[in-house]
Amino acid sequence: MMTEDRFYQILQAYGADPARWPADERADAEAFARAHPDQAGSVIAAESALDALLGDLAQPVQVNALLERRLIARLPVPSASRWMAPTAVAAALLVGVCLGFASGALTGDYNADDTLYADAFTGYEDDWVDWLGEDA
Repeated sequence: MMTEDRFYQILQAYGADPARWPADERADAEAFARAHPDQAGSVIAAESALDALLGDLAQPVQVNALLERRLIARLPVPSASRWMAPTAVAAALLVGVCLGFASGALTGDYNADDTLYADAFTGYEDDWVDWLGEDA
């Protein structure tokens, strides 16, 4: 059974020519169009006009080889030299290395005991709270 909304969806998607409609819904859509000529007729006429306009636009455009060469010749030539990209990569690498060494200098004094303590007890706070319950 074809609904009015589905009939309009088919017309919008596939056009007014029933040969383009989905094969499994074509018979139902044609039956709907015959059963509702007032509603379907105006929509089919509008879709037919749109199909005609789109059909006129679908003519292939012939490109002349001379025109193509002239258009390509007018394209701008890149002005960047070949050394700019490797220089930018090297500069970024140099900045990264410098920041890496500088961040090590900003950490302060190294104390092995503090590091061992932090490594041993990091992440266990939640376990102790669970073990002690809500009183902790």
